[in-house]
Amino acid sequence: MSQPVSLPDAMAERPQLFVGGRWQDSRGGEVADVRNPATGARVGSAALASADDVDAAVAAARTSFDSGIWSRATPEERAEVMHKAADYLEKRAPELAVSITSELGCPLWFSEMAHVPNPIRHTRYYADMAREFAYDERRTDGTNTSLVTQEPVGVVGAITPWNGPLSTPSLKITPALAAGCSVVLKPPPETPLTVQAFADAFLEAGLPEGVLSILPGDREAGAHLVAHPEVDKVAFTGSSAAGKAIMASAAQRIARVTLELGGKSAAIMLEDADVETVIPALLPMAMMVNGQACIAQTRILVPRHRESEFVEALAAALAAQKVGDPMLPDTRIGPMVSRRQRDRVAGYITLGREEGAKVVTGGETLPLPSELEAGWFVPPTLLAGVDNRMRVAQEEIFGPVVVVIPYDDVEDAVRIANDSVYGLSGSVWGTDVDHAVAVARRIRTGMVSINGRPQAYGSPFGGYKQSGIGREMGPEGFKAFLETKSIAIPS
Repeated sequence: MSQPVSLPDAMAERPQLFVGGRWQDSRGGEVADVRNPATGARVGSAALASADDVDAAVAAARTSFDSGIWSRATPEERAEVMHKAADYLEKRAPELAVSITSELGCPLWFSEMAHVPNPIRHTRYYADMAREFAYDERRTDGTNTSLVTQEPVGVVGAITPWNGPLSTPSLKITPALAAGCSVVLKPPPETPLTVQAFADAFLEAGLPEGVLSILPGDREAGAHLVAHPEVDKVAFTGSSAAGKAIMASAAQRIARVTLELGGKSAAIMLEDADVETVIPALLPMAMMVNGQACIAQTRILVPRHRESEFVEALAAALAAQKVGDPMLPDTRIGPMVSRRQRDRVAGYITLGREEGAKVVTGGETLPLPSELEAGWFVPPTLLAGVDNRMRVAQEEIFGPVVVVIPYDDVEDAVRIANDSVYGLSGSVWGTDVDHAVAVARRIRTGMVSINGRPQAYGSPFGGYKQSGIGREMGPEGFKAFLETKSIAIPS
């Protein structure tokens, strides 16, 4: 067991809410303890927002937006503030990584490699985009001329989940602020600590008062924010079920929405896929954030005549993944974020057995050292003998559980991959890259990787079907916070 890592009190104890650029006591909300998922020990505490807090934050956002103090600031002024905020986050990167692992439970090396650097990169990327974007375009038909201009959409209500405590909020806060919007962010009660670094960063960077609020809260606070008549745009990441409710609520006033929802991504192993090369590259894509990622590759589609080969290799690789203290550098899999999430994942493994699948490795429980017995762990689990109609093949488990599904030919593989209400991510594996790309083009999903290659930075992130509406990241993520206006002008 590693030595206990303590956070500075300023990061661990957040008794106030950041409302319109000021730290304030909650107007009736609770203060919730935050627990370390690996040990159950108390990490810190955070104030949770009430409906009155949401109202105050939206009012501050509305006032600041309408005043033009930020919405009509020059792109250069917005970029300067955002780069200063990125500088602040960069200085605190080691503390932020420890904070994320303490409240989420993902391995510290992953926090250091992705969860902290990515938000800093997003902040700088959108700062530069604010400065370089072409907001105005003249169009003429030979007789008449229009000035087509892009303006900030207005007050943004952003709601984020617990599996990306800093990175997911950054995909909403940074493009929205770069575009000139005012933002009210509602992160979840499970991971309410690290995200407050954005409040510290933008306060130090000189963001005008009223432009940003950060209100950790429960579903009721989120629903109140979504339904608020002064919120012009809702940006949400979470479950498809919650996305449907948000879409219905926003429809009452035709509020704009960006929804990044669930996934059940298929990894297609083509006939020429080399199992020894594939497995080490596939596992990080299936097990990231301890399997708690919407883009996780959790349906492994294999040629039927090679099923036993892939099952044997996957089982050995999963069994070799070290499960334990996420602060240790050799830990590959940490705990689930909460007891409820652990029980949910374990319930799906039991369901898989009941549906006729075979648990090849892993299962519902895991022997643990005494210091981790109170943690919320699930071992990496492989289910074989799975039919795509089973619930474990159709529903998002959100844990370290993968299923192997055999197929007869490429047509069958494409059919199975597309036989899902989701369409967020996926991958195709094989030595003939042209053939793999041809198969990838047929997958109804927003993102596909060939042989585990990462997407280029600046590529759009989002999905088809019930995996969401709209795109984040890249220029698409910036344009999502702009409205288009056409002004007829003299030629």
